[in-house]
Amino acid sequence: MLVGAISASLGGAISASLVGAMRLAVVGAIGAMGVPGPASAQGRQGGAGGVNLGAPPAAPAAGAPQPPPRGADGRVDINSADGNGRGIWMSLFPGGVVAHLTPLDQVPFQPWARTIYDDRLRHQMEPHARCKPSGGARQMQTPYGVEILDIPALQRVYIFDIGGPHSYREVFLDGRSHPRRPLPSAYGHSIGWWDGDTLVVDTVGYNAGFWLDRRGLPGTERLHTIERFTRRLRDTMTYEITIDDPGAYTAPFTGRFDLRLEPATALFEYICQESNYAGELMLGARR
Repeated sequence: MLVGAISASLGGAISASLVGAMRLAVVGAIGAMGVPGPASAQGRQGGAGGVNLGAPPAAPAAGAPQPPPRGADGRVDINSADGNGRGIWMSLFPGGVVAHLTPLDQVPFQPWARTIYDDRLRHQMEPHARCKPSGGARQMQTPYGVEILDIPALQRVYIFDIGGPHSYREVFLDGRSHPRRPLPSAYGHSIGWWDGDTLVVDTVGYNAGFWLDRRGLPGTERLHTIERFTRRLRDTMTYEITIDDPGAYTAPFTGRFDLRLEPATALFEYICQESNYAGELMLGARR
């Protein structure tokens, strides 16, 4: 299904052989790995090879650090999945997944934005936890992790959510510019390029319907982000985001955290509303 969606996004202008290659890379990673049954919005059982539902405060000891893998061209490979289709990136926060992206005294809030932020800390009615897609750092903070798929033949990178809306973001690496008037969306319009071993992603065209991080940073349609993905070690990627939104903040600011590779976990089916008995917590729900 995801391969079909990606093919459709390209206007069908990809060959059957390329679709086959994509199936090996994508479908093989999400459909033929013998993964457990569907997960729901209320949680998923762990066990051997199970999903880590919360990023621990420190990565476990795993022997001597190993250098990041590289492709035939010598560039760092940022794909999370190995040849068997297993592997995801999990956010790693010193204070846990609900830690602040940036210390609050370093966030240049406009007064209205700080009021919204403080209110969100109290009610925690987060759109992502209620099946709505969320861009920026919030996509990388899902407790189920993300899969990153680099397809050089298409000059695209895909970032797949494993939880919440269970959707994906597309990053164009073909040298194009942003459209003059992008249709606002939760993921925006992303273009990227390589700066040495770092993937740089420039995104505009966001809407204001999501939180920028798990704690509730607000954004407007003037939001512009620059993300930097640097795989420093085989099992460690540093994620950095610069947030520039003159509609909500008085100056740009930056946050960063590490992503840890979990090589035994594969992308799995996730039905956000399965067995959801907490309808009263849904924004806009009728009582």
